Amino acid sequence: MKTVQFIFGIHNHQPVGNFDDVFQHACDHSYLPFLQVLDRFPDIHMAFHFSGSLLEWLEENRSDVLELFKKLVDRGNIEILGAGFYEPILVMIPEADKKGQIQKMNRWARSFADYEVKGNWLTERVWEPHLVTSLKQAGIDYTIVDDFHFLSSGIDPDNLNGYYHTEQEGQFLGVFPISQKLRYAMPFEDPQLTIDILREQASDDGENVVVMADDGEKFGIWPGTYDLVYKEKWLERFFTLLSENSDWLITTTFKKYFNAHKPKGLVYLPTSSYFEMSQWTLPTQLGQRMDALMHEMDEQGRGEENRPFIKGGMWRNFFTKYPESNWMQKRIQSLSLKLDSHSSVSSDTMDDLYRSQCNCAFWHGVFGGLYLPHLRHAIYEHLLKAEEAFVKSGGVFHGLEDIDGDGYEEYRLRTEKMQVFISAHTGTIKEIDWIPAKFNVTNYIQRYAEHYHHKLTQANREQHGGGSIHDLVLTKEDGLEKKLFIDSYLRQGLTDHLFSPDRSLDSYYRGELVPELELVEVKQGEAGVIITTRSGEVSISKQVELHDNDLSVALEVVNTGTEPIDTIYGLELNFGLLGGNSPDRYYELNGEHSGSLDTLQADEAITDLALIDEWDNFKIGLAFEQACDLWRAPIETISMSEAGFERVYQASSTLPHWNLSLAPGEAFKTTVSISINAFK
Repeated sequence: MKTVQFIFGIHNHQPVGNFDDVFQHACDHSYLPFLQVLDRFPDIHMAFHFSGSLLEWLEENRSDVLELFKKLVDRGNIEILGAGFYEPILVMIPEADKKGQIQKMNRWARSFADYEVKGNWLTERVWEPHLVTSLKQAGIDYTIVDDFHFLSSGIDPDNLNGYYHTEQEGQFLGVFPISQKLRYAMPFEDPQLTIDILREQASDDGENVVVMADDGEKFGIWPGTYDLVYKEKWLERFFTLLSENSDWLITTTFKKYFNAHKPKGLVYLPTSSYFEMSQWTLPTQLGQRMDALMHEMDEQGRGEENRPFIKGGMWRNFFTKYPESNWMQKRIQSLSLKLDSHSSVSSDTMDDLYRSQCNCAFWHGVFGGLYLPHLRHAIYEHLLKAEEAFVKSGGVFHGLEDIDGDGYEEYRLRTEKMQVFISAHTGTIKEIDWIPAKFNVTNYIQRYAEHYHHKLTQANREQHGGGSIHDLVLTKEDGLEKKLFIDSYLRQGLTDHLFSPDRSLDSYYRGELVPELELVEVKQGEAGVIITTRSGEVSISKQVELHDNDLSVALEVVNTGTEPIDTIYGLELNFGLLGGNSPDRYYELNGEHSGSLDTLQADEAITDLALIDEWDNFKIGLAFEQACDLWRAPIETISMSEAGFERVYQASSTLPHWNLSLAPGEAFKTTVSISINAFK
C-alpha cells in the first residue's frame, strides 16, 4: 500500500506588551481548545512552538494550558520546537543574541519537560543563508521554511516531499518546506480536501513527507474561525479523518522524520520569507504594482507557475520603508553591542534586551504590529530598562553616535530623569524618554500610504471564516476613508513652520502644512545643541539644552533681508501617550482641563500647555515665555490587521505659533520649555 507521512506544526505567539485580555481570549479560543481536541486523539503526532513571551504569561496566568501541553509532550504526541525565546526575527539581532535567545528557549524546554529541542520555528520564516551557522551553533539541527523559498531556488515542486540539507562554512542544517496549498486550505476548506492533497503524495516506499506548519491563531482567533474550527468541529473532523486513514497516512514529527530519513539533497535557499511578506516590504507603489501583477497572472491561470520568478523585497526593507522601525531596531542593536563588551551584565538586563527584540512591532503587512502603540511602547520600555541597568553598572554612552545608520550622528542628551535624541541630519527630535516610567513620550508612527489603502472603500463589517486571511477586506469602523490622511513631511518634534494666515488648522491636521525650510547646521553648544534653519530671508536658531527634567528651547527668528516680513512662525511638537480618548489622558491649557488627547482645536493666548498621563503617572508640561496661538490635532493612522481596517491613535500633535512682523535685521526671541514630572 502506498503511504505518506504528514507533519502538522503549530506556532503560538503573543507579543511582548500585548493586553491581558488578548492573551486570555487566545487561550480560550485557540490554544486550550486545540490541545483539548488533540488530547482525545492519542495516536496523532504534531509539533508545537510556544513563544517565550506567551510562555511567561501562561506560567503566571494560565497554568491549565501548560499542564495539558506537558501531558501531551510526555505522552509523545508533541514535539517542542524552539526559536528565539522572545520571538525575534533572527536576522535583525546581533549574533550573540541569536545564540542567547535560542539557547534560552532550549533551556526552558529541558526544565519544563526534560525535552531536548533540535528543531527551530523560524519567526515569520525570514531566512538568510548565514543563519545556518547561527542555528547550528545554538544546537539546532533543522528548521522550517515555506515552499516558496525552495521554488525560488529552482527546486521542482514535485520534489518538495522531504527535507533538504543547506550548508554554510561546512556546517549542515536540515530545512523542511511548508506546503502553501495546505496552509491556505487549513482550516478554511473541508478537512477532506487536506486528506486528498496528502493522498497525492503517497508512495510505495513511504518516504514522502508533507508539512503544514502555521500560526495557531488561525485555529480560533482569526475572523470566524472559532465557530468553524470548534463549534462546527473542523479540527475534530480533521483528526478523525487522520485516524481513519492511519493505514496509509502517518502523522509524525520533524524530529522523528529527520532522525529516520536522509535528506533529498543539497539546496541553497535565497534570502526570503513567505510570498506575501515579500510584497509587504516593498515601497507602497511597487507593492501595489506587484499586487496588480499577481492578480493579473492569477486571472490568466499563470500565477502558480510564475510565482517562483516573482520576488518582492527582503524583510530588512522594513527598516528603509519605516524610519520608526529602523530607529527602534538600531537603538536596540547599539545597546546590545555595548552590553556584549561590558564587564557586568545581569541575566535580568539581558532578558530586558531580549524582550525589546520581539519582532511584532518592527514590521507591518496584514500581520505585524508596527502601527500598534502599545507594542512599540513595550519595546521601548524594556530597552530603557536595559539601558538604565547598563548605566548603573558603570556603562557610558557617547554624546554623539550615528545610531540609525543614515551617515549623520545623533546627539544624545541624558540626565537621570530624561533622555533626548536630536538628529544632526534633520535637526529634529527623534526620541524623548521619561526615564522614571521607562516611557518614550515621542513613540508614534506617522501616516504613510499603504499598498492596501485603495481597498478601504470595498471594506465591510461582516466577518466570516471562508478564504485566506490575505483576501479578507473588513473594517472595524464605518467611514474610515474620510479619515485617511497621508503626512507629506517628516513629523518630528522641533520642526519649524513658516506659513501665511490663509493656512488652517485643517491643513495641519491633514499633514499638508509642509515646512519649506532648509537645515543649515546642527552643532554642539555649551550645554546642548544649536540648530539653524533658513527659509528665504528668514533665519531660525534654536538653542536646545537639557537640565534635569527640563528641555529648554531658546528660539530666535531673524529677518536677514532688506524688506519687512509678515509671517507666522510655528514650532511643531508631537507626543505619543498611547490613549487618544482615554479619560486618564488629557490636555490642560493655562491650568484648566481642555479635552482628550485626540482633540482637534485651535486655541488662543496660551502660556502653559500640559499633556497628562494619570495611568503612567507623569505630566508633560510646555511653558511659553510669550503667549502663543495653538493648534492641536491627533495623528491617527488607518492600517490593516487580521481583523480588518482600524483607526489607531498615534500622537497628539501641537503647533504653538506666533504672528511676526519683522523689520530688516529685527529678531523675534522667545523660549519654550518642555518638562516632564511625576503627576502625583
